[in-house]
Amino acid sequence: MGESNETRYQGPLVSAIVPSYNHAPYIQECVLSIVNQTYKNIEIIVIDDGSSDNSREILEEMQKRLGFRLEFQANQGLSKTLNKGIRSAQGKYISCSASDDFWELDKVERQVAFLENHPEYSFVCGKIHMVDAQSRIIEGLTIIDPVRDPIESVKFESLLERNCIPAPSVMFTKEIWEKCGGYNENTIVEDFDFCLKVASKSKIVYIDEYFANYRWHGQNITVYTLKMCDAVWEIVQSWKNQMDAGLYKKIAHRRSSSFFSRLARKHKKESFKYLKYCNSYWDSLIVTNYMKGFYKLLFCWKKNDGTVWQ
Repeated sequence: MGESNETRYQGPLVSAIVPSYNHAPYIQECVLSIVNQTYKNIEIIVIDDGSSDNSREILEEMQKRLGFRLEFQANQGLSKTLNKGIRSAQGKYISCSASDDFWELDKVERQVAFLENHPEYSFVCGKIHMVDAQSRIIEGLTIIDPVRDPIESVKFESLLERNCIPAPSVMFTKEIWEKCGGYNENTIVEDFDFCLKVASKSKIVYIDEYFANYRWHGQNITVYTLKMCDAVWEIVQSWKNQMDAGLYKKIAHRRSSSFFSRLARKHKKESFKYLKYCNSYWDSLIVTNYMKGFYKLLFCWKKNDGTVWQ
């Protein structure tokens, strides 16, 4: 009888899911960062979600050389594509990568070692580098709330107020994905929603190490600030009836004051929607957000090129 993959590679199978969409300049680096992992017991599942650039040609050529699973489909959106890939995955552990991001070459090895030695955790995350179109690290750029406390910051209540988990850094068990019902296919912040579900059912661990590289090239979904704020707010509200009323009020008011401050510069009219929520709970953080928001609301009216914000 031949050896199983697990015996041969001295570790459980990991499924790497890559939803590909219009990232022809970056998809090769993404896939190669998985193929070249120091940990070898990995199945790679790439699903192209209706790309209109030449991603298909690049992926087909790579698949012939490297032998990973490749599928093409009409555009379904990120969440549906992730769920489809994970549903068919055979691995004990799951790790996903956007097609414009790429991993540190020992990401899988380090994360599998931790999860195997700490079975009480079902989800591990860490730090990411921000990189430009040429894969150069962008010093000082932060788009995700920093981790303030490695233990408290990844608990449910803290994540509901401040999501500090960078999606490219994550690995989780397929079992917890199943328990959480997969990714929410009705939101653009599916990673935030999934993290909350995991934190409400299991334990998340943050490791203070770099695991992946997040591409910043001006076309990321995170640049759509208004849509992101609205989507996060909807998720926050969805937990209202599952929490202590006082705790929810504190978290909701902190979130809404933060969104007011964030939107007050470019989306002045829309920022008032979040301003009206801040009226029955106060603390120093909310007051600070108010002050920043009102300053932007009153004094920040022009772009750098002198034109007026729309």
